[in-house]
Amino acid sequence: MSSTSLTPTRSRGAFKDRVFWAVEFIGAQFLGRCATLASILAILWATAILAIRPTSWTRPVRQVLARQLMFTCVDAAFVGVRFGAAVGVLIIVQAALWIDALGITTDIIMPILWKAIVRELAPLLACLVVIGRSGIAISTELATMVVGGEVEVLDAQGIDPMTCLVMPRIISVVVSVFCLAIIIATSMVVTGYAIGWGMDAIRDSWSTFLDGIVSQFNSLDLLFFVPKTIIAGAFAGAICCIDGLNVRGTMTDVPRVSSRSGIRALTAVFAVSAVLSVLIYGRLLVFKIM
Repeated sequence: MSSTSLTPTRSRGAFKDRVFWAVEFIGAQFLGRCATLASILAILWATAILAIRPTSWTRPVRQVLARQLMFTCVDAAFVGVRFGAAVGVLIIVQAALWIDALGITTDIIMPILWKAIVRELAPLLACLVVIGRSGIAISTELATMVVGGEVEVLDAQGIDPMTCLVMPRIISVVVSVFCLAIIIATSMVVTGYAIGWGMDAIRDSWSTFLDGIVSQFNSLDLLFFVPKTIIAGAFAGAICCIDGLNVRGTMTDVPRVSSRSGIRALTAVFAVSAVLSVLIYGRLLVFKIM
C-alpha cells in the first residue's frame, strides 16, 4: 500500500485520539468538580448536625468560636466600614454621571442603586473581606496544624477535629459574612448620601432619603440577601477548612495551599452568587429562563 493512501487513515486516527482525549479531559474535570461539591456539601451537613447538638458546645469549642468571631467579624468591622465608604463614593459618582447623561432624577436612580447594594455589592464585598482576612488565615492555621501533627494528637486524645476545629470556624465565617454585609450596606448608603449631598447631586433631606430607601425595601431583597450571605459564607468557610486539612507535604507547602484556598473560595462565592441570581430572578444575564 502506498504512503499516500495511509495519510487520510492516520489523520482520521489522530483526530479520533484528540476527540477521545478532549472527552476524557472534560469528563475528568466534571467528575472532579462533582467530587469537590459533594465534599463541601458533606462538611456543611456535618457542621449543621454538630451545631444543633448541645453536647458539641463544650467550653473549648465555645472559646474557639468566640475567638474566631472576634477575629473574623469584630476586628473586620472597621475594614467593612472603609470598604463600604469607598464603594459608596464610587457609586454616588457614577449615579451623578447617569443623572446628568440621562436627565433622570434621584427618585429613579436611587431605588436601582439600593437594590444593587443589597442584592449584589454588599454580600460580595463582605465575602471578599472575610476571605481576605480570615479565610486564608483559617486555611493556613489548619494546614500548619496538619503538617505539625497537632490534628493527629487531637484525634489520638479522642477529640473530634471536625467538632473542635472545623464546625466553629465555618459558623463564624457564616455569621461574619452576614453581619459585615449589613455594616457594608449601611456604610455605603450613609457615605453615598453624604458625598451626594455635598456634591449637590442629592437635594433631599436625610429623613426623606432614608424613607425613600426603606419604602423600596421588599421581601425579595430579604429573600436574596439572607441566602446569598449565608450560603456564600458557608461555601467559603468549608473550602478553606477542607484545603487546610487536606494539605500534604511539608511546611513549605502551606503557603501554596493557602493561596489556592483563597482563590477557590472566591471562585465559589461568585459561582454561588450567579446560581442564586438565576434561581431567584429566573434570568440568565438578560434572558428569561423561567
